[in-house]
Amino acid sequence: MVRHENDVQSVAMVGEGIEGVTKRILIGPKDGYDGFFRVFTVRPGGKSPYHAHEWFHANYILEGQGKIVIDGVEQPIEAGSVAYIDGGKKHNFVNTGSSPLRFICLVPQSGDSY
Repeated sequence: MVRHENDVQSVAMVGEGIEGVTKRILIGPKDGYDGFFRVFTVRPGGKSPYHAHEWFHANYILEGQGKIVIDGVEQPIEAGSVAYIDGGKKHNFVNTGSSPLRFICLVPQSGDSY
């Protein structure tokens, strides 16, 4: 299976604490992958909700800059940054730059759905 990111529909994330975030599920269980390979885009000034859940996140920043908050500790992120977040830790992503913040986010099958 080969596809381009632009061939996958982008979905606006909605909910409390979410501002200017879209998601694309590039590869998932329907493709034979035992998890979800997703790309998120956070507009300038946008953020994901500060939340926790039981599954891990493995993240790679593709472009932009911002900060990630994990259990109250802020750390700067930029293109090339890698972040692993254990399950149960509160976290969010904040775009502090003037261009979109884009990152890959891998989660197990329990971490998303179509």
